[in-house]
Parts: sequence; C-alpha cells; structure tokens
Amino acid sequence: MSLKVQIYGAGVAGTFLYFLLKQAGFDVGICERRRSPDCRCAWGITYNEAKALYKEIDVNLDEYVLVRPEYVVINGVAFKNKNVVIFDKKRLLEDLWGRMDLKDAGTPNAQHADILVDATGYERALLPKIENDRLYPTMQTVEKHDADENIYVYARGATGYAWAFPLGDKRWHIGVGEAEGNFSALLNGLREKYGFEVGDKHSCRCDAFVRLLPPSKCRPFIVGKVVGVGESIGCVSGAGEGNAPSLRCAKLLYECLRSGRLEDYERRVLKHFRWIENEHKFVEAVQQGRLWRALPLLPKIVAVESKRAVGHSVADVRALLKLILRG
Repeated sequence: MSLKVQIYGAGVAGTFLYFLLKQAGFDVGICERRRSPDCRCAWGITYNEAKALYKEIDVNLDEYVLVRPEYVVINGVAFKNKNVVIFDKKRLLEDLWGRMDLKDAGTPNAQHADILVDATGYERALLPKIENDRLYPTMQTVEKHDADENIYVYARGATGYAWAFPLGDKRWHIGVGEAEGNFSALLNGLREKYGFEVGDKHSCRCDAFVRLLPPSKCRPFIVGKVVGVGESIGCVSGAGEGNAPSLRCAKLLYECLRSGRLEDYERRVLKHFRWIENEHKFVEAVQQGRLWRALPLLPKIVAVESKRAVGHSVADVRALLKLILRG
C-alpha cells in the first residue's frame, strides 16, 4: 500500500513536494485556501540551485526569469550579483496549480492520510505554535519606475529593510519588512536614496509576514503524523530569503519519505541549513548590540553567500554594517 500524503499549502515548498511525490508514485493530495497565487514578497531566487531543483519536476526556470540584475545595491554600496535572478513566482505557481488537482483547504479528509504536511509558511497552521516566534510584518506594492534594473536595498538600524526588485518593463516590487511594522522611515529612505518617487497608483499591494527564526528554534518539525516543510520550520535566510531554501527543504522531506526514514528528517534539515543558523545568530547579535558575537560569524556567512548569491568580502560586510548601524 502506498503512503498517503496530504499537503496543506500550495506555495513554493508545497507544490514542489507534491510533484516530487507524484512522480515517485505516492498517493498525494494538496489543498490551498487562496483562490490564486498572490504577489507577496520579493521574487528573488538563487538561480543555480533553483534551476537544478525545478528541473526534477520538468519545470524550466529560465521560462520564468524576468530580470538578471547586475548589482545588488545596499545603502548606495554596489555588490556584484553572482547568482540571484528575479522570477515570475506568481505565474510559475499558477502554471503548477493548473497541473494539480488542487482542493480547497476545508475539503480534504485528513483522517485518511498517513502524513499531513504543513506547508503553510509563516502561518504554521498544523504544527504547534512556536513560543517566542519572530514574525516580521511585510508590505509590497507593484509600481512603475524608470531605473537601472538592479536590486536596491535600504536599511537603517538592524530591525528590517526596504527593497526594490525589478520585474522588467519598468515594473518594480517596492517592499519593506520591519520587526514592529514601522514601514515609513525605511520606505522613505529607499525612495530618497534611489529616486523611486511615490506615484499616484500602484497595481497591487500584498501584506504578509516572514518568519525570521532558524530551524533549530522552530522545532518540533514532526508532531504525530504532521510534518513541517519550508518556512513553517524556519527555512528562511537571515536576510529573509525563503524561495530556494524552501525548495531544498521539500527535497529533503521527499527523500526521507521515499526512503522510509522520516526519523532522519530533522537531523538532515538542521545539518543542511547550518548556514541559516549562522546568519540568524549574526542578525540577532547585531540587533542586541553585541558586535563582538556577530563579527566572528562573518567569515562563515561570507563564504556561503559569496558563492550562492552576491560577491562580497568580510571587509565589505563590516564596512556596510557600520554604515547601516550609523543610520
């Protein structure tokens, strides 16, 4: 008898896991409370890893790439972009939803499933709530601007940042995330720094949250027959990037289910995402004003991120950190 798996949440992690399991012959269902994917959060993704993973479910990421920015500009300091692309996350999910027998979240009969997968992101709808959870409010709009198609970031202090991600055809995601939801200062700083003037209209606005807590602080991953994946168990970088980590986490869960060794899942997640643990330790130490604890982590963080995302050195990050904290 094949294992019956019911996935709750058809975002990046849930849809990817669904197709991996379906291809392997699992009896798998998926449900989602949204009627269609929305534009929430920036659409940046680390290209090499995501392209290789999506290829496993016959998705060509290149068909969804909107822009390949040359630089990531943080508080006016430009870093060479190595591997981050902007992809049409909404259209990709729409296409995947069209290939699935997607059910409304209220309809599946969970009692007949052997495994229930919590792929509900920051909502963590099936797993127990996390004590001292750290959910940052975010807001993002789609706007028209005439600017060089780089990624622009503005940060002041260590509690959040504002961003501008190019979508092509002069369309931009203008967004912000801040621990207490104090968006105005960061958004105003971004607009003033880079010339993204406030327009009369925006074509879309999405409000959400992002979980900025590493996997080790999002346990348990498994409760009874419920298993978490992606952002529900903290697979989000210290900078708030969760697309590629969610794909990788779903692949780890798939491998554990296929091998019949679900008991290995927590250990494998914690091992693979050790780099995320380091990034969150760094951010937490900076927020607490404990630079003496943060700075020794920089070599490990730079070694990872300079390969997977943006070219920079330890000296670059130290100088940028001083600039941000001085603001």
